[in-house]
Amino acid sequence: MHAHDLELVRDSPHVAPRQGGATILARADEGFTLDDGERRFSARRAVSCLVEPELGDRVWFADEGLPGEHAYVLAVLERVATTPALLRVQGDAELRVDGRLKIAAREDLDLHSDARLGLNADELQVRARAARLIIDECAAVLRSLFTHVTKSTFVAKVIETLADRLSTHTKTSARTVEGLDQVQAGNLDYRAEHTVQIAATHAMVKGTDLVKVDGGQIHLG
Repeated sequence: MHAHDLELVRDSPHVAPRQGGATILARADEGFTLDDGERRFSARRAVSCLVEPELGDRVWFADEGLPGEHAYVLAVLERVATTPALLRVQGDAELRVDGRLKIAAREDLDLHSDARLGLNADELQVRARAARLIIDECAAVLRSLFTHVTKSTFVAKVIETLADRLSTHTKTSARTVEGLDQVQAGNLDYRAEHTVQIAATHAMVKGTDLVKVDGGQIHLG
């Protein structure tokens, strides 16, 4: 090795890598300002540090010791403030688990998206003591639907039902219509095992070709 090579090594600004604990003093455009008790320096949040550091946090940092290189915040060790922990990832992210994944919260659990929230599963089970849905528009496409409820109340301004066949089975049926109740059908058939009663202020039966009344006894008046 020549003498000028030794001189270059002696004058090299390289500093040995170091790591340790520090306190976050301020936020900067490209990261944070840290104080380790000996100096103040800038540091960026490492990709592996998922918890977003806050002012006053005690963090663990690493410095590569290269000229022009920043230190990195590797982990948040301690937080004095009561600020909730925030997990932040820059860009897109994906959580993939080969086995079973369970998310549990002692209190509330919120899912929020400014765009679309999608659920895709072979089977979906939802169980809750109470449920509330507030949706501006809803479209559902189902191959088969079965519901079992103890009591159901449905309130709407307009209801439209389109079906090839509509069948209803009930023990007792009661319907109240304040205005017009109109039925348009190709053929209309009403059958009762015991009594049929029609009562109105004015009652009219009109047949274009034929009106037929048949019974064992017919009383008029």
